[in-house]
Amino acid sequence: METWFWILGWSLSILTMAGNGFVIFLVCSKRQLRTKTNAFVVSLAVADFFVGMSVVPLMFFCKLATGCKPRYYWISFVRWLFGYLSVINLCVLVLDRYIAIVKPLKYLTVMTRRRVIQTVSLSWGIRVAYSVFCVLNWRIYEVPLVFDIVFWFDVIFLEFLPCLVLIFCFASMCRVVRKHDQASRTTAKQLRFNHRVLYKIQGKSAIKLMAVVIGLFLLCYLYLCCTLAFIFENGECNDEEYKLPLLVLKGLSHRYTV
Repeated sequence: METWFWILGWSLSILTMAGNGFVIFLVCSKRQLRTKTNAFVVSLAVADFFVGMSVVPLMFFCKLATGCKPRYYWISFVRWLFGYLSVINLCVLVLDRYIAIVKPLKYLTVMTRRRVIQTVSLSWGIRVAYSVFCVLNWRIYEVPLVFDIVFWFDVIFLEFLPCLVLIFCFASMCRVVRKHDQASRTTAKQLRFNHRVLYKIQGKSAIKLMAVVIGLFLLCYLYLCCTLAFIFENGECNDEEYKLPLLVLKGLSHRYTV
């Protein structure tokens, strides 16, 4: 069982690094792809690349060399740092598409180049600073109340809330696309021009792509069940059973956002 776990984990890690590395190279090497939206895509791809590099490989070499003794706590921090960075960047990307679809006239004024840079910088800077604070508290200050605050902050704002945000944004985008599709059908009937087919292909193909990405994200976030078991039943969550492969698979699925 352990052998198959490492084979699966390494395979997903390699695919994650290769897929997201290709996305980073493609966007950075093609001038026409250097758009504001693709800045969020690259930020997400970088986070997912480090997810593939840190989750399974670090755990493998840690167990191989030292058996992952408690003093090697930094491995867990690195793993969840990039895991949560991936979640944050995915939410930022979906919010960008939400504004573009739901508020298209305000998009150009709201999402300027400067604001894109600020958003990407904040999504990385705040999470890194927060992780450094957690490490300092764990190893130096050891304040019990801070441990509880950190746990509930991660559970609420980095696990449950992203799922709700993504579902809300997707539902809103579907409603807008459906409304535009109905308006396009009415116009097509009045003008006797088959504009409906073109719009249906372009609009609904984008929604289907978002549905696949968000659906895979929610599917890979099944380790929330482990968090619920820990909260309500004082259960134990074993990373090696399913959490690590799902975390890497989540990073692999995000490359389809390009």
